[in-house]
Amino acid sequence: MEAAEYKVNFGFTKETFPLGTHMCYIYNDDAERKMVIGKYLESGLSANEKVLALLDVETEAEIDNYLQEIGLAADEHRKRGQLVIKNQRETYCPDGRFETQRMIENLKRIYRHGMEEGYTAVRATGEPSWIHHGVPGSEHWRDYEAELNRLVLDYPYSGLLCGFDARKYSGTLLYDVLSFHPLMVVRGEVLRNPYYISSDELRSKDGGKLP
Repeated sequence: MEAAEYKVNFGFTKETFPLGTHMCYIYNDDAERKMVIGKYLESGLSANEKVLALLDVETEAEIDNYLQEIGLAADEHRKRGQLVIKNQRETYCPDGRFETQRMIENLKRIYRHGMEEGYTAVRATGEPSWIHHGVPGSEHWRDYEAELNRLVLDYPYSGLLCGFDARKYSGTLLYDVLSFHPLMVVRGEVLRNPYYISSDELRSKDGGKLP
């Protein structure tokens, strides 16, 4: 199937999207969060996509409980490697620090392997709560989000969904979240983000550097 022909279904909305969709989900409702993430994962699995979820849970048991809570029967998908679920910090910061290019290269590798394994597409979701815990390298998070917008041009994930709990972040950081995501999820709908600022615009405003 040609990339231009592939229409992405995220499960929580009737609308379909092109490959390469990067969006944020800022929430303060746990029930809605579980619905959105559950539908996002389930629809990817149903479409025979490779699915990566980096969740804000600490242990394997918590991950299993979380999957049950969102109503996802995931065991078979996990056994055959279609669904990969990890604690978010283990992947973003495997040695206790965050490095932008290391994570970007990791996402490239995951995409390549997913396509080589014969899946129709690859999607990912992450909850990077480490950015407000003072993890070394977290000051480069903005560069990372800008890099994701470039990544999907050559590695067209069906979706990159970045989740942020509004109860844990400052207003300034949430504004930055919006600045780097072309689309946002609002009450189960995907909307064009009026606060999004392209990387080129950010550089021109900041003397050639990202903030």
